Amino acid sequence: MSNTVSTEDLLAATRAVSTTFEKVPAQPIVIGDVAKVTPREAGLIVDRYQRHGFAIMRLESPTLTEQTLMDLAESMCLGEPFIPPLYTLNGNQAPKVSRISAARNAGTTDADHPSFGRAVGQELHSDGTLQDIGFVKASLLLCETPAAEGGDTTLFNSSKAFAELAEVDLAAARALATPGSLVRQANVNGCTDANRGPAFTAVDGGLLSRYSVTDTDSWAVPDGVPEENLRRGIDFLAAAAGPPSRHYLQLRLDRGQAIVFDNTRISHGRTAYSDSGTRHRCMYRSLHLRHPRVSTQPRGRLVERAAA
Repeated sequence: MSNTVSTEDLLAATRAVSTTFEKVPAQPIVIGDVAKVTPREAGLIVDRYQRHGFAIMRLESPTLTEQTLMDLAESMCLGEPFIPPLYTLNGNQAPKVSRISAARNAGTTDADHPSFGRAVGQELHSDGTLQDIGFVKASLLLCETPAAEGGDTTLFNSSKAFAELAEVDLAAARALATPGSLVRQANVNGCTDANRGPAFTAVDGGLLSRYSVTDTDSWAVPDGVPEENLRRGIDFLAAAAGPPSRHYLQLRLDRGQAIVFDNTRISHGRTAYSDSGTRHRCMYRSLHLRHPRVSTQPRGRLVERAAA
């Protein structure tokens, strides 16, 4: 996916963006049995996912483990979790579900991971950005234990913000959609891979985002793109990516709550957190190459209704 998208295709894709953070339901979707999500429950998940780019669930499950997340993913027809290749370098055995916990990962190989083993905040990013834009479709996160303080999830409706940029400054939008404008550099497991791609692009009439501004991401001026155009686009999105922007949300997942979000439309991060002697933050995360779907029995058979 290295070719520059045409202006016509880019404009058509931005005008089709309908993702909104307005009127997000205050109450999560209650899931009675993660292994047997009902068509009604799954329908609510898909509806919210389509409209807002994410859906929050509350699991009525006595146990909250990696397997709980796997069961939930299967019930939403997300398919097997995707393990980024950098985690399996040199024969490493990487789990399908990642545990995110500074306390629980202390003394393990994930202790120095910038997300999994530390309590620092995370800037907004997209998952799987060493792969082509749009490759990782959905991310799933389950809270086993919230932090004593902090650890809020942050969300940025990057696709809608970019669509607004295209309306007022097409040259800046085209700069961000030019291959090479966003560089992701690997920094774990001895991996030195880098992905130099666009921050946004259009595919099959839809807009794809991989907006990321972490320490391992950087902006670069592609050949033929005026630097001032790229800078205007960067500044526009930076202004839209925090409060009080209508494209920014900050929320706290409590024990038993899960969130599934569209990794191709919204970016995410977290605030720094601190544990207490009795409460150690622990989250489980999986990445998927499909969007949520509504299934019928037996499990795995799909009906037509699915997230776009």
